[in-house]
Amino acid sequence: MTAMRFTYQAVERLPKHLAQGVLYHSEEFEVAALSCACGCGHRVMLLVPDSHQVSAQNGTPTVRPSISVCDAPCKSHYIIAGGHIEWLPAFSTAQASAVMRNQIARHVVHDERQRPWISRIWITIARAFAKLRSALRI
Repeated sequence: MTAMRFTYQAVERLPKHLAQGVLYHSEEFEVAALSCACGCGHRVMLLVPDSHQVSAQNGTPTVRPSISVCDAPCKSHYIIAGGHIEWLPAFSTAQASAVMRNQIARHVVHDERQRPWISRIWITIARAFAKLRSALRI
């Protein structure tokens, strides 16, 4: 693992190419992105403030909670504090899978709550009809 210092860059939209050592943050779209701190080149996306909080002071970012790169072979796990990397123990494959499942489940629940109530009713009705239809085919 390389010793690296991150800088903060506020952007309207995330760039396609992420420079190593730069945390890009779009407040408008509530996302941040960086190239993995280990140097593997994996694009790390953070949902702000859903899963992470990003702050900057004097051009250096702090990200909380830790960043766990579960969807890349490196399985890196670290905190960015004042631009510095604080390395944490890497997750095992089982831990990484559990983290990914929990994140997906949390976002599904969050997305459901964001829908208007009438949309949620129609989705519930459609699911009920789909279950009824498959039950009648048996």
